[in-house]
Amino acid sequence: MLPIWVILASFTYAAILFMIAWLGDRYSVYAQRPWVRPTVYSLALAVYCSSWTFYGAVGSAVRYGWGYLPIYLGPFLMLMFGWRLIERLALVAQSQNIVSIADFLASRYERSQRLAGLVAFISLIAVVPYLALQYKAVTMSLTVLTGHDVQMQIWGDPTLYVAVVMALFSILFGTRQVDATEHRPGLILAVAFESLVKILALVSVGIFAFVWSNQHNFDIHGAVQTLVINSPPIGFVGQTLLAFVAIICLPRQFHVAVVECGNVADIRRARWLFGAYLLLIGLMILPISVVGIELFGASGEVPADSFVLAIPLSQNQMWLALVAYIGGFSAATGMVIVTSVALSTMVSNDLIMPLLLRRGWAHPSQVDMSATVLWIRRFSIFFLSLSAYVYYLGSGRDTALSAYGLMTFAAVAQFAPGLIGGLYWQNASRRGVERGLLLGFIIWTYTLLLPALSASGWFPSPWIEEGPFGIIWLRPYQLFGLDIGDPLTHGTFWSLLLNTAIFLLVSVKKGPSLSERLRAKPFLHPYAQHQRGLDSSTWKGNVRVKDLIALAGRIVGESKAEWSFSNQAKQRAQVINEDLRADSQWIQYTELLLAAAVGAASARLLLTSALRGSGMEVAAIVSILDEAGQELRFNRDILLATLENLDQGVSVVDSQMRLVAWNQRYQQIFNLPSGMLYVGRPIADLIRFAAKIDKTPILNEQALEENTQKRLDLMRAGTSYSFQPILNNNRVIELRGRPLPGGGYVSSYTDVTEYKRVEKELLEINEHLEQRVAEHTQAVEKAQQSRTYFLTAVSHDVLQPINAARLFASALHESHEAREMQHLADRVDASLQAAEDLLEGLLDISQLETGALKPEITVFDGRQMLQDLLEQYAPLAKRRNLRLTIHMRPLYIRSDQRLVRRVIQNFLANALRYTREGRVILSGRIRGEMVEFQVWDTGQGIPPHHLERIYDEFHRYEQNFDWGERGLGLGLSICQRISSLLELPLSAQSTLGKGSVFSIKAPLAKKEDIVTPLAKDKSTIDLPLQGLKVLCLDNDGEILLGMQTLLSKWGVEVITASTIDEALSKMSLEPHVLLVDYHLHDRLDGLDSLDALRENARHLHGALLTADGSDELRQQARQRGYLVLTKPVKPASLRSFLSAHHRKN
Repeated sequence: MLPIWVILASFTYAAILFMIAWLGDRYSVYAQRPWVRPTVYSLALAVYCSSWTFYGAVGSAVRYGWGYLPIYLGPFLMLMFGWRLIERLALVAQSQNIVSIADFLASRYERSQRLAGLVAFISLIAVVPYLALQYKAVTMSLTVLTGHDVQMQIWGDPTLYVAVVMALFSILFGTRQVDATEHRPGLILAVAFESLVKILALVSVGIFAFVWSNQHNFDIHGAVQTLVINSPPIGFVGQTLLAFVAIICLPRQFHVAVVECGNVADIRRARWLFGAYLLLIGLMILPISVVGIELFGASGEVPADSFVLAIPLSQNQMWLALVAYIGGFSAATGMVIVTSVALSTMVSNDLIMPLLLRRGWAHPSQVDMSATVLWIRRFSIFFLSLSAYVYYLGSGRDTALSAYGLMTFAAVAQFAPGLIGGLYWQNASRRGVERGLLLGFIIWTYTLLLPALSASGWFPSPWIEEGPFGIIWLRPYQLFGLDIGDPLTHGTFWSLLLNTAIFLLVSVKKGPSLSERLRAKPFLHPYAQHQRGLDSSTWKGNVRVKDLIALAGRIVGESKAEWSFSNQAKQRAQVINEDLRADSQWIQYTELLLAAAVGAASARLLLTSALRGSGMEVAAIVSILDEAGQELRFNRDILLATLENLDQGVSVVDSQMRLVAWNQRYQQIFNLPSGMLYVGRPIADLIRFAAKIDKTPILNEQALEENTQKRLDLMRAGTSYSFQPILNNNRVIELRGRPLPGGGYVSSYTDVTEYKRVEKELLEINEHLEQRVAEHTQAVEKAQQSRTYFLTAVSHDVLQPINAARLFASALHESHEAREMQHLADRVDASLQAAEDLLEGLLDISQLETGALKPEITVFDGRQMLQDLLEQYAPLAKRRNLRLTIHMRPLYIRSDQRLVRRVIQNFLANALRYTREGRVILSGRIRGEMVEFQVWDTGQGIPPHHLERIYDEFHRYEQNFDWGERGLGLGLSICQRISSLLELPLSAQSTLGKGSVFSIKAPLAKKEDIVTPLAKDKSTIDLPLQGLKVLCLDNDGEILLGMQTLLSKWGVEVITASTIDEALSKMSLEPHVLLVDYHLHDRLDGLDSLDALRENARHLHGALLTADGSDELRQQARQRGYLVLTKPVKPASLRSFLSAHHRKN
């Protein structure tokens, strides 16, 4: 085809676009027609289908089979399942006057100028290669259509003129007004027309491919199957993810889908229309691809990207080839125009204007800045077009179109974590977004952009394979030594992973600032109908509304400012005059108006600079500008956070008696369904519901309305009230109400049921106070009498043996007969022993009463315990001609062996004391899971009335025979306290003239707790301790002499030592048992001396003799394996200890 016809068709089409855009701006062609507007909006969204999808998708299908599908599947999935995300973006953009994706992120994160500039810079770097892709597509189509290679000289390159025409179109119809939020109906209508043209062109070529295949008997279905089988896709999932987020992250897509969305309801219809558009294009790619392979081959001279044009040309269908060329030209021009408009807004608002304002080169009080803003945007469009053209000239001509597009998708995907996190996560912070975005962009540049520039000859390429400076793990295609699929998937993985990770970590660790939290509410809850909880008109400053109009007029134009402020004044029922002072609402409105022109961050900077001249402090200016956030804090954030920590239920209503705030406790108290509570709900509905559900008795309708109206009247009148209704579950709720200073009412609900119950109990207690005081006084007097009796009995019983000992000692002093002296000495010893036993019993009672005695639960052989008692008391029983026997088989008990032995020992001592003749039996019988230890005797018996008081202190049944050993009256009392401590039952039975039986029950041990002891050789109870060697160590010579005398009578060979060194020297005599005093007043104490003596004889057993009966010392001795014998040592206890170890030896 002649080049002149192609150029003529191109300019004719461009003229048609100009005419459509002019008509769209001049006449309201679709904006006011609800049935047309969604269709135009849906077609405008198809600006996504650039020349990449028009030409490059066919090339991708030829090379990778299904690999072309992700660029259509990603946006299709977003529209089907993520359309709510687009809807939220549009709602936020309309409420906050958002003009670009950079402005959106800056507004969400503290109006950060730095973040806005970073997003604008990344968009500029990322989109320039994408614009170059469109120029490349135009050049390729001209080459294929004309059959001649396009001249590469600057002035002879038609691509240059195409770029100039696109820039002029963008300037004429994209920068006609300063307010970037005002919709551009002409531009959108032209883009929609282009989308219609390109789909008609692609469908025409696709249908032609079908017709051709039928005419030439070409199995198109089989060819498609062969194509997708033999050409596996590369990076399918990664490319689908990029396309999924690109539909909202590409600057042009954000501009069309969000900024140019006239009505949010259009998104719901557009998801189906645009989805069908993508589906239809995706279906047309396959027949064109397989027919192109059939005609030209997969790797022939004709590039696969040009099959859309080459197929009609090969069949001499010039008209169809021209239609296909116009379709591809439309795809390129639509993308370039919208991208230029979107990026020019970002460059002017977020890069150039902040610089001019900060440098003071464009002060709002000095110049009319509306023209300056427009010229900055127009210059930005030319600069962008020039940069893309230069990149096109410098890039390799053999690079596939899809490579450019996917690289851009990966760049803009870096916006996704901050964009999506800002809509759903309250803790997302500016610092997290900035650092994550910067790191992700650096990784994208290193792994994708720089290698692409190296492949185009801009840099040497060896570093790609070897890594910079030969560092292999820094190779851009195998970063950190990991080979993750193709280069695109690899770069996307690392950039998005590090971006998201840094964003989350910094946000969690640092957290958002207070201003960020206040700014986040409209973004997190775009569907909520927020009402002001405070009257912001109460603030009056020195700024006049006329001054704000003049300020806005310099940015958006005087006529635009006058019209906007007049409409706002009508809505607020105010008249603008010279004296009208601006409140915080006027300042906030001015900020939104300026944000629509120069972006949120620049608007904040501009307004702050202007208000500095009004005599206000900067802190006051910022406070006013953030007042909307502070009011939201009252209604939602900080107020609710505080209310949720209260035990009371709280509800807040405005002056119209509508609910504006509440907490969960309020909902729980009245069992309100979740759907009933929302901002703006009339409080009367909630009062009626609570009265119907929880009041008792049930109110009729008339009483219900009267009760509700009474509450409402009190609240409207601003009257405080307090009352306590009783709910139907007997709960008492205290209601307190108080008016708010700025209008409205706050009510608190406290569950005082427990308080009322306690109050009732206190009243009842007060009524019976005198009776309770009298009873308490009587109990105190009784306790005092009991204490007095106890002390009297103790004094009497202690003095009795002491007096007896004194009398016997006096008689002994005057006696001269040996026999009589022996008898008197025995009586003195018996009296002192009685006093000692009494004091020891009192000590035991004291320990039991105060809880100082702690049980030590172990598993022990019950029969062996009885056997030890038998051996201890057998000599006594023998002297008294009493038979002492045991009837029990070996049974293992789980309890405190020492305390249980103490109880049975007391029973046995009493039996031997009060039995004149006969026998005493020790037995153990199984009672279920318990063993009952019994002590039977054939004594005199105890009368029933004495048996009832037998466990009282100092209560003794005076029997006519006791072997001269009168009891103390404390033993059985101690037994009772031990049984209470161990929770073991005691019992006593007696028959006068026949005898008595005392018993205690103890639990059997479980089988798994029993450790069978080694078999022991049993000796008879009459076997003396002949052959046993005992080493006695004590610094008191009298004690050593007494021990030697006593032990010698038992047949023991006694070795005595007064110092540790002497004892060590006598270890060569090979003693069997060691008896060591604790207080030796030597270089070692008793415990350390035992350790020293046993150092080379670990088989020896030792006992510590001490007057210190503390638990701490006993614990230390037990840990080292020694027994503690408390002074004065009882001969029976000492004999029992030595007998046990004599059997072992």
